[in-house]
This record gives sequence, C-alpha cells and structure tokens, in this order.
Amino acid sequence: MKNLLSLLFLLSLVSLSYAQKITERNFKPYFDRYGVNGCFVLFDEANNEFIRYNPAVCDSGFIPASTFKIPHSVIALEEGVVSDTNQVIPWDGHEWPIKNWNQDQTLRTAVKYSCVWVYTGFAEKIGIDKYRKYVQAFDYGNKNLNGPPTRFWLAGEFRISANQQIAFLRKFYHNNLPVAKESIEKVKKLIVLDKGDNWILSGKTGGGVLDDTDYVMWLVGYFEKDNHPYFYALNFVSDDFNGTSQARYKITKDILMELKLIEP
Repeated sequence: MKNLLSLLFLLSLVSLSYAQKITERNFKPYFDRYGVNGCFVLFDEANNEFIRYNPAVCDSGFIPASTFKIPHSVIALEEGVVSDTNQVIPWDGHEWPIKNWNQDQTLRTAVKYSCVWVYTGFAEKIGIDKYRKYVQAFDYGNKNLNGPPTRFWLAGEFRISANQQIAFLRKFYHNNLPVAKESIEKVKKLIVLDKGDNWILSGKTGGGVLDDTDYVMWLVGYFEKDNHPYFYALNFVSDDFNGTSQARYKITKDILMELKLIEP
C-alpha cells in the first residue's frame, strides 16, 4: 500500500510538470479600436501554453456560422458531393446581394467568398443525420444540430466556444479526425490567408446573427512559424457587420505582432 501511494504521488508530480500553462493577457485596446467586446485565445503547442484575453467569453458558445466551413468542406469531400477543390459547382442564376456569389463556384472559391448557397446545396444532398454523425465524431461544439437542416450552422441551437474551436483545429491540423487524410489536406490548402518569409496564417472567418441588431464575428485558425503551430480563435459581438468585418483580421494581426510572432 505504501509503495502504491508513493507511485501515485510520483505520477501526480509528473502530470503537474506537463500541465498546461494558462496566461491571461490584456488585449482589450485592440478590440476597443473598433468599439467591440470579444475574446482571443491562442494555444502555443510547443510550450503547452494557452494565452487568453477575456477567458469567460472564450468559454461561451456562439453559432459557428462560416467557421463551420472548415469541417463542412471536409465532410463534403468525404461524402463525395464534391470530388475536388476545383470541381465546378454551377450557379442556378439566383441573384444574391454578394456579387461574388453570382457565378459558378468551386470549393476553393466557396471558401474564399463564404458562399452560403454552395454549402446549403451540400446539406440538401448529405442530410442532417450524417452531419450529426460527423459532428459527434469530430467532438465539435455542443453537437446540437436542432435548427434548419440545410443551414443549422447559421441558425438554431448549434454552438461552439473559442476554446472548443481550438480543440477542433488541433485535431484538424494533426489529421486526427476519423476521415481520409487527403480530405483534410485539401481543405488546409483552401484556408491559407497570408504568408511571410517564415510564417503562414491560415483560418476562416464567420459572421452569425445573434438578434435583430447584433452579430457574432469570428476568425479561427492556426499560425505556423518555423514549422511551429499556434492555434487561435477570436470572436466579438458587433452591431455593424460590414463595418467590423475587416477588424477580425486586424485585431488578430495586432495581437500576433504584440506576441512577437509577426514583425510590424
């Protein structure tokens, strides 16, 4: 018994030595520039460290909106509703308020322009039951797909927090999802946002309706520097969708510069 207690004590010391470090930072001034309140979380995998601003909000669930296009694109490839990122998806002629939607698309352009009609079309073919299986297998958000079956990621009870986005992105990045590696690798190429001499920023924006006046605005993804990955998730609430859409990139870039991951 004494030996067992000693072993358990040693194991507890080992586990503590590998415990994740959590550092809170004040990134409020970057959000204040745009008159918005939100959160930011970054996970430094090499140092096993979370850096968070506004941790309570980082743990709050919001509709995923177009950030779901990352897993959604993987699902579409897995289900064969689109075979390749350059396969032409014909436009049906419906006029949308966003000019870039009013044309034939590919998976590549659908991600770039956040083209909703492409993904609602996928949903009509895939069906809600299969989505439930994938969301469970991916352990994505609250897994509650109660809502419109062809746009549950935009309306309904589906929610994901910034912290949960990080958990999914780590599995996605390391090909630790129960899908073909090829499907994941194809989507990774679609979400590259920017590059520097020794770094690559990948991610996906999202904008979801909260009520008659407010939206949740997202940018989630990962940052690679010298082959070292950092996973990030940002969100904020805004009453001006168009006016704050670029703030998602600007706030993220400003924070990465403060953390000395990107040079000014």
